Amino acid sequence: MMNLINKNVEIKKNNFRRKIVSVFVMLCVTSQFLQAQEEDFTSWLNAGFEYKVKPAFVISTDLEWRTKNDLNRTDRWGIGVGGEYLFLPFLKFGAGYELHYRNRGESGWEFRHRYRVDGTLSTHLQHLKLSLRERLQHTFDGENDEFRLRSRFKLAYDIPKCKLEPYVSVEIYNGLNFGEHFNVQRMRYRTGLSFEVTDNWDTEVFYCRQWQRDRQKNIVGIECSYSF
Repeated sequence: MMNLINKNVEIKKNNFRRKIVSVFVMLCVTSQFLQAQEEDFTSWLNAGFEYKVKPAFVISTDLEWRTKNDLNRTDRWGIGVGGEYLFLPFLKFGAGYELHYRNRGESGWEFRHRYRVDGTLSTHLQHLKLSLRERLQHTFDGENDEFRLRSRFKLAYDIPKCKLEPYVSVEIYNGLNFGEHFNVQRMRYRTGLSFEVTDNWDTEVFYCRQWQRDRQKNIVGIECSYSF
């Protein structure tokens, strides 16, 4: 009789353990799902200057401000310098450096550095403009090193007798760090409108959808550039 009672008690304990484990697994899965669905609405503002040293060689500098947490907090300030050289009518090379001052929440504000080199192929099909840019970048902040290959395909339409130029682009970030196996780390889907304000001022407004494994971003932005 006692053996039967002990057996029933043991069965109930096992069932209780299974229920606890099931609830724990369900909570973990739900947590991962919610994390995967985390989204943010942000803005990017950029103002830059370009100086044409020679017809084929341009140097530039720019200042950037980004927000996060649904526009409620500053994400980072950034300043960059760079240059581009038109090697052939359809091929140009570029290089640059960026300094980021980032808001890391409880950790405070921290600096981050980034170097980049890139090459861009471009062509025209009547009023269509097609380009493919391959960019290698190295980002580091003293603790983390990040190497990325960014591949961007862009399609723009030059509207006849109009200063407006709509475009769409897709950009893939492939990881080059040890153990990342060239996996996709980030995707950007962007659409926007470029237009000339004056002969020297160019402006661009855009929307960008950014995907990462742990979060997604909806980004609206404005970029202004003065050439001389």
